[in-house]
Amino acid sequence: MRLEKTVTTTAEKAQAWAALSAVDQWPRWISNYQSIELIDPAPLAVGSRARVKQRGLRAGTWEITELVPGAVFTWQNSQPGVHTVARHEVGAEADGRTRIVLTLEQTGPLAGIVGSLLRGKITRYVDEEAAGHVAAAEDRAGS
Repeated sequence: MRLEKTVTTTAEKAQAWAALSAVDQWPRWISNYQSIELIDPAPLAVGSRARVKQRGLRAGTWEITELVPGAVFTWQNSQPGVHTVARHEVGAEADGRTRIVLTLEQTGPLAGIVGSLLRGKITRYVDEEAAGHVAAAEDRAGS
């Protein structure tokens, strides 16, 4: 299963990145996150890990595998039979707005079954996450 969600914000790229990369703060602006605890101290770096709990999903440890400060980070999690990779990217639009792209991909022997059972919830959670990042970025812009 692969999902991609693109949204835009009036916030500057730096403000969008600040919201996106403050992963331990996500539960403040994204309601489906119950908790995110950094295992490794901030700032984010390749190899940094966080313990993530979302409503109705199994808690897991996510590890950053790609980081381009100010632009993108990718992290991954493995659960029995399913490997999930989530990419978070910000970029400038020609009209001065900022683009936020969230991509989630699941692979593994149980990915098809999990995708069939949870696709609606996962899609809703990605949509909520995108909206939350826009709101947090715009709130930072207004501060």
